[in-house]
Amino acid sequence: MKKKSIITILIFVLVFVMAVPASFAATQGEIQDELEDVQNDRNDVSKRLTEVKKKIDSLNKSIEAVNKDIAESNRKIAETEKLIADKQKEMEEQEANLNGRLRVMYKNGSVGFIDVILGSNSVSELISNVELVQKLYENDMDVMEKLSEEAKVLTEAKAKLETEKKNLASKKATLDADKKEQDKLKAELEREEDKLIEDANRLYQELQQIIDPNSPVVADKWVWPTPSSRYITYYYGWRMHPVYNKEKFHTGIDIGASSGAKIVACGNGTVTKATWYGGYGNCVIIDHGGGITTLYGHMSSISVKKGQKVTAGQQIGKVGSTGVSSGPHLHLEFIKNGQTVDPLNYVK
Repeated sequence: MKKKSIITILIFVLVFVMAVPASFAATQGEIQDELEDVQNDRNDVSKRLTEVKKKIDSLNKSIEAVNKDIAESNRKIAETEKLIADKQKEMEEQEANLNGRLRVMYKNGSVGFIDVILGSNSVSELISNVELVQKLYENDMDVMEKLSEEAKVLTEAKAKLETEKKNLASKKATLDADKKEQDKLKAELEREEDKLIEDANRLYQELQQIIDPNSPVVADKWVWPTPSSRYITYYYGWRMHPVYNKEKFHTGIDIGASSGAKIVACGNGTVTKATWYGGYGNCVIIDHGGGITTLYGHMSSISVKKGQKVTAGQQIGKVGSTGVSSGPHLHLEFIKNGQTVDPLNYVK
């Protein structure tokens, strides 16, 4: 009896779940709304990342400029120290010359003239010798005073340079601290963005699974999306991201084209999205049936609406650089049953 009751309950639960799956499973609209929120959050994070990166670039330039100023201060200090050393040597040589010419030096501010007197043959010669000695001494003292003044000026200049260097070192320390803080913020935002990308991919796969993969493919041919350009700047697969400067998987191809260039649908289908879409900027998504959708990102303008039927080669917008973009181009994705595939498998 107990066994029959359990079986009865299980059958009842199974019938209930089969009868009302819509009450438990997320609808396409709900997933789209959640995906829209995730993409908007990602766009906000992307904008903050761009701002932080610009600030880091600015700080790096400031740090580089301060480092150059510090290097220049060190050069000037070394140059001044050499000039001071040269002046001191010059003063020493001048003092030695003075000592050589005056064997009896001043002790209390006046020179002894015994040698001059004893070496003079007449009064007039004595006067001349005294005047000569006095002039020589005064000249030497003038030179010594001038050298001393120049040495003082150089010493003051060195002290000023040392102060400037100290101020520059303090400024650099502040810049280094700011950059460290911005690097930390950048890493946090990158982790947040990676999580949002994972959420977006999960939701996008859920959304794709709702689309019947067994529905007929309405695209009878595939055409190149930018008639004016076939220049591919980035291919499908891993690459160094041009904005974030880190390895990221590129889920489509980037086609370089002039801003405002025409973008056309790659195949027949129905527009499922025609609006701003997070990091993709202005974006159009087309359902081509058979579980195949195409995504066109970074448009400058959109010329179709959600629910609109389009044909291969029909204009759907114009090339731009909206969202997270380093310049005018079209980002093209092909999604097959919830997984991105290389667009070049379809368009050549």
